[in-house]
Amino acid sequence: MLKAERDNAITRLGDQDRMVFRRVIDAMKVAKADRSNGQPAAGRLTARHVVENWDEPLTGDINLALQAVLARDEMGPAVGEIAPDFDLKRLGSEDRVRLSDFRGRRPVALAFGSYT
Repeated sequence: MLKAERDNAITRLGDQDRMVFRRVIDAMKVAKADRSNGQPAAGRLTARHVVENWDEPLTGDINLALQAVLARDEMGPAVGEIAPDFDLKRLGSEDRVRLSDFRGRRPVALAFGSYT
C-alpha cells in the first residue's frame, strides 16, 4: 500500500473510529516496547497479534487503516536478517564503499536524510 493510500485510510476515520485506532496503535507501541526490553520469546506480542486479537470490533475503515500501518511496519528486513548489499560513493571522493565490506567486522548504522 502506498503512503497516500495509507494516509487516505487514516483520514477517512470518524472521531469514534479514530479513538479506537489510537488505542490499538498505543497497544502496538506497548507490545513493541516489551519486545525491545528483552521479554522472553513466549511473551512477545507482535503488532499483528495485537490487531488480530483486539477485544472490540474493528470496522472496515479502522481495519484498513491498521492493515496499512502493519504493512508499513513489516516492510524491510526482519531482525537478524542480512540486509541487501549495496554500494555508495564516499562523500568528497570518487571511491565507493560496499555494505558487505563491513559484514563481520563492525556494526554499521545508516542515516537517511536530505542534505540540500
